[in-house]
Amino acid sequence: MTEVFDFRKPQTGPAEPAYELGKTVFFVGFMGAGKTSVARKLARNAGVASVDMDAFIERRCDMKVAEIFAESGEDGFRSIETDVLRELATGEPLLVSCGGGVVLRPENRAVLRDEGYVVYLQVTAAEAASRISDLSTRPLFGDLEQAESVIRSRLPLYEEVADLTIDTAGRGTGSIARETFSLLKKQGILRVRDELAGRCLT
Repeated sequence: MTEVFDFRKPQTGPAEPAYELGKTVFFVGFMGAGKTSVARKLARNAGVASVDMDAFIERRCDMKVAEIFAESGEDGFRSIETDVLRELATGEPLLVSCGGGVVLRPENRAVLRDEGYVVYLQVTAAEAASRISDLSTRPLFGDLEQAESVIRSRLPLYEEVADLTIDTAGRGTGSIARETFSLLKKQGILRVRDELAGRCLT
């Protein structure tokens, strides 16, 4: 029997002010863009929940992503990914760091566009390689030439779903998280909890 883990608990953050998300925020981009680290830091700063899709899948399947690829192939992994994306999109709003290939399926892009707010973190292949400690855990990275080709092919898909694009070149995840925090507040996606309560009562 597969055990389902609850990743929806808010991260430890500041006591005041407490924020809430108006809708789920999906982080997309190539591997090594910093999606998971940025989402976690933003979650701590805002006191909201964050989920890493690949970690969610690994715990649900009790297998590493690379093992799922080896056993079920990319199509098998993508089917699991689609199911998890739909599940996370229908719950209470949270920060979701997506796998790099989540944009490949049209149905996934529809979920991203229709059910949330999408932050695209741009990264080059060379910078991604410098950030990934163990490339053997990333079955689709290959060498730099292959990674550059994958990024080029996915670029229009990332741009198709993106509500906000942030260039991560030469930047740390803390800086990116602070910029994202500011921009999500400006867009009204991340709001002080009392503001939401007030709007509900008016």
